[in-house]
Amino acid sequence: MKILSYFFFTLVLVLNLSTPVFGQIKTNINWSLFMQQHDLIFEELPLQWNEGAFVGNGQVGMMMYATMKDNRIDFHIGRQDVTDHRKAPDRKTSMGVLGASVMYDFPRLDIGRMALHPVGKILSGTLRQDLWNAEIRGTIVTDLGTITLRIYTPYNRMVNIIELTSTEKKGAKPVSYTWEFRPGNPASPRAQVFPKNDPNYITNPRPVLALDKEIQSCVQPLLAGGDYATAWLEKKTGNTQSTLFISTANEVPAVNKSVFVAKQAILEASKISAANLLTPHRNWWHAFYQKSFLSIPDGQMESFYWIQLYKMASCSRPDGPALDLFGPFFRISQWPGLWWNLNIQLTYWNVLQSNHLELGENLITLIDTQFEALLRTFDSQKLGDFTWTMHNYWLQLRYDANWKEVNKKWLPKAMQIAKLYQNRLSRNGTGQLEMQAMESPEYEGFRTYKNSTYNLALYRWLLGAMIECAEKNNSNQAEIAAWKQTLKDLVPFATNENGLMIGSEQTFDKSHRHYSHLLGLYPLFVLNPDNQGDRELVEKSVIHWHQIGGGKELAGYSYTGAASLYAALGRGNDSETILHHFLNGNIGISQLLSNTFYVESNGSNPVIETPLSAANAISEMLLQSWGGKIRIFPAMPDKWKEASFDQLRTQGAFLVSAVRKNSQTQWVKIKSFSGEPCIVKIQGWARAIQFNKGRKIVIKVLPNNEFALDLRVNEEVLLLPSRNTEPAVVEPIIHTAETQNLYGLQKGKHLGWDQSWKVPE
Repeated sequence: MKILSYFFFTLVLVLNLSTPVFGQIKTNINWSLFMQQHDLIFEELPLQWNEGAFVGNGQVGMMMYATMKDNRIDFHIGRQDVTDHRKAPDRKTSMGVLGASVMYDFPRLDIGRMALHPVGKILSGTLRQDLWNAEIRGTIVTDLGTITLRIYTPYNRMVNIIELTSTEKKGAKPVSYTWEFRPGNPASPRAQVFPKNDPNYITNPRPVLALDKEIQSCVQPLLAGGDYATAWLEKKTGNTQSTLFISTANEVPAVNKSVFVAKQAILEASKISAANLLTPHRNWWHAFYQKSFLSIPDGQMESFYWIQLYKMASCSRPDGPALDLFGPFFRISQWPGLWWNLNIQLTYWNVLQSNHLELGENLITLIDTQFEALLRTFDSQKLGDFTWTMHNYWLQLRYDANWKEVNKKWLPKAMQIAKLYQNRLSRNGTGQLEMQAMESPEYEGFRTYKNSTYNLALYRWLLGAMIECAEKNNSNQAEIAAWKQTLKDLVPFATNENGLMIGSEQTFDKSHRHYSHLLGLYPLFVLNPDNQGDRELVEKSVIHWHQIGGGKELAGYSYTGAASLYAALGRGNDSETILHHFLNGNIGISQLLSNTFYVESNGSNPVIETPLSAANAISEMLLQSWGGKIRIFPAMPDKWKEASFDQLRTQGAFLVSAVRKNSQTQWVKIKSFSGEPCIVKIQGWARAIQFNKGRKIVIKVLPNNEFALDLRVNEEVLLLPSRNTEPAVVEPIIHTAETQNLYGLQKGKHLGWDQSWKVPE
């Protein structure tokens, strides 16, 4: 059967291929079928959050799994902005308030779960998480019959929807399942898992359950004032069919408003037909996926990439909050919110090249609205963490080629950060500027290091980006000379025979998971691998980092980070090997779960950034843009003889498409939205010939397989290495049935133990 499916899949993908119009590319993609091979398949019911199936719309969502000891199916509800606000009674969150902590003052709070209780004993079940339509479909088998489900979270409505049909019977008489809302514990998750850490912590009041006609609700009052609320309505069609609508609203600091908003959301959705709910939802997701395309010979890696795009869109939306460690898929954890020393930065990388800048807008909003408070918070040894986040801010604007916004929004913030760095500099006896002791995240805990390589790299990047911005916009002329002089006077990075050190007085001498001392290569590129001296330094630094101590302290993001570092060096074989180890190997204190979520601390603490950064590392083998150049297939593994991508985005607001066959780049298409200078590097090409009609683009041949193109705003060019008239076609690489649908939950592959914290509901 698998063989037949494979040939059917192949046939559908290659049918109806027609020669494109001269100079244009054709996309030959059956999107529904293409995405179907990447669906998560659950051959057995997931038995905990760490195995669950998930749906979300960037603000609200659910994780679905079975709790067999109570014979129920749980739908764990999440909403990203449901946090406490202990030090800001008049605001939704106390983030930014002096002295407020994410641990106790503004942690995420557990909303609770909706539990489905069949009448019969649950025997088995299967699920399919359909990526293309963003829904879960499944069947629950009990000793009295079956229950079929469709679960989705409409993108344009703050509701979760569960459609059910039951065949359960006792004798000849149908019997009906029931629903139960199980409120979450309203205490800080940190207080729940470590109750002795703060014995004076006072939990929030108990939730209040109420029935108003057909709509039930649970209002959760908060100690600081205000409340959030969950409401639900079961719309029945006889005894055997129903649709459940669930909505959680958060109108903090208002009192008694959230329940009204939640009920309104349910009433509006429940009056609309299922078809009219599904159509706009599916249309949004179909348009989302088709903004870019990527296909590679490795079926597992390709699936993982597309699942992460689904996950990111399930967790982030322009009008929502910045994505923390959970998104709408909350569970109890000792880290109940946003983390800044790596997590938030890695989370957002994959929105850039995948051409989904809209999913990064909420990070920009967070920094814009909280900048002064964040600056106060990070005016310490941890200044580098905020500077690194400002690199994400800069990337977001550079991939949009918005120099005006860089100058208006980013530069003033960067100047304030640079001033804080300047206050930490002093001249040594030779006139060099040295930096006082600051952090290198997690190396020996929270110790500080003189001339921290982490901070020196970030400060060098910051000054360089400030200079570039000011020169592009002809602004801040008085400051440019001073910034350049500071760059010139900064003490060099501390190095030894193993490469980069942690600081001038601390070698990198033990296994350590964080690659903070390597940021100068990736993602900052203040160390340029095109420069032979820099390349030799960073190569031995990366190798030493990953090999010292047998890598015993490495975690998941150590592997995704290494994959990006090796890709930046053009070492595609190493990048692919490292990524495969991340996907399939032992990753130390962490686990990559079968549903592609990632957890640390024996599975008890989810952290969302690492799989998302792995997706970015995959795309970086196919395309990179740094140092003012677009690099086509810069780090392809030898075993990948073919690959294709369409409309991936680069710095400078270029959309790039390319196809590789027989280890050779067949053609490249570039469209410019900004008219910025365009230099493209295409390995193996001695020349580049324009193949499309329109204005004749000037193509200047540069050394090292590079070409300068004079593209204007909204102009595009199709490049070939020779006068070849074969069609330029983007199409998927065919994968065998054995390499499709590898994620979800395979039969007999349940986790060996319950990995959740043992805390009271």
